Amino acid sequence: VVGESVPGGAAPQPMTDRETRTGAENRARAAKERHPGFDLYVGMEGGLEEDSNKKLRCFAWMVIISTERPEIEGSARSACFELPEAVSKLVRGGMELGEADDQVFARENSGKGDGTIGRLTHGMMSRTEYYRHAMLCALVPFLNPSLY
Repeated sequence: VVGESVPGGAAPQPMTDRETRTGAENRARAAKERHPGFDLYVGMEGGLEEDSNKKLRCFAWMVIISTERPEIEGSARSACFELPEAVSKLVRGGMELGEADDQVFARENSGKGDGTIGRLTHGMMSRTEYYRHAMLCALVPFLNPSLY
């Protein structure tokens, strides 16, 4: 396993479901180009979208691609949660979520730590745990290749 930040081609703070998913797929493909020879390549992208009540909701996409021919792709979206208005206001003003989280909650590098979900759940869920379920769901086609 090699972990590396690769370009997603999305905005620094994706603001739609489509842009976020595209960013995750682009990251998986960029990893495949940079590091040939692995069996699977994973891209993850966190994003936001406005719901029907004009509230910002946070979520993430996971995309996994194979080196097999034909290529197999698995993808899944995480659960989502509503952002507090103070964070949403800063994000709508052009700030990335991690920076807005740092400012509202008076901390540093939350985007590299437990994330907004960690803060809002008072540590009951880490960002790693938040992504875990979506990652497992993205693996479904690889666990059941005869069905896909």
